Amino acid sequence: MRRLVLAPHPDDAVWSCGGMLRQWCREGDLTVVTVFDGDGPDVHRPGSGPAVRRAEDAAALARWPLRVLGLGLPEATLRYDGAGRALYAGPLALRRAPHPADAELTTRLAELLRPLIAYQDELLLPLAVRTHADHLLVREAAELALAPGPGAVRPRVRYYREFPYAPPPPAGGYREHAEPADFTDWLRGSLVYESQVRGMFGDAPPFARALARRTGAPRRCVWTYWVQAVT
Repeated sequence: MRRLVLAPHPDDAVWSCGGMLRQWCREGDLTVVTVFDGDGPDVHRPGSGPAVRRAEDAAALARWPLRVLGLGLPEATLRYDGAGRALYAGPLALRRAPHPADAELTTRLAELLRPLIAYQDELLLPLAVRTHADHLLVREAAELALAPGPGAVRPRVRYYREFPYAPPPPAGGYREHAEPADFTDWLRGSLVYESQVRGMFGDAPPFARALARRTGAPRRCVWTYWVQAVT
């Protein structure tokens, strides 16, 4: 079994799927591709900038015997138009649709992803429902890369629910599933992302409680995903 997890940002793969990574490694080859882990112009984010996030991602993913690849693209808040204006003005803007100026980026990303997913048996994509512009861009680019071609074999696609977002179930044509997951492994890997834990939750205990609520731990920890219904 050859699996590839597409993570929009450092932390997305572990925060959203960390309880499954060890099992997937036991079942075959696992690769995590992080898309938006690159530097942007005029980065002034001491303690939480791209370099810090890349280092945390490398340390977290080193817990599992998997392959890691970063595509080095700048995240939404580090992207600008030709006049030097930010495409995304602030955090709330990130829940909107991708900026029209990112259409070319979607096409470019699809070209980068096509050879990476060509020989996979399974592809894990962010659900990207009311979450983040970058998440939707990654999903759209991956689905564009999956467009059938001569002799193409489409991998199985599962859509994972991104933590800490709380998206509604996707509308029509999807089936929800849940699998048992390892909460201890999930939490330990997730806490390696100290800058994001502090920035979004203040400290480790509130993060742990939020992850437990999401996954049903400690009674029955599950990882939730969706697949498109076959018609």
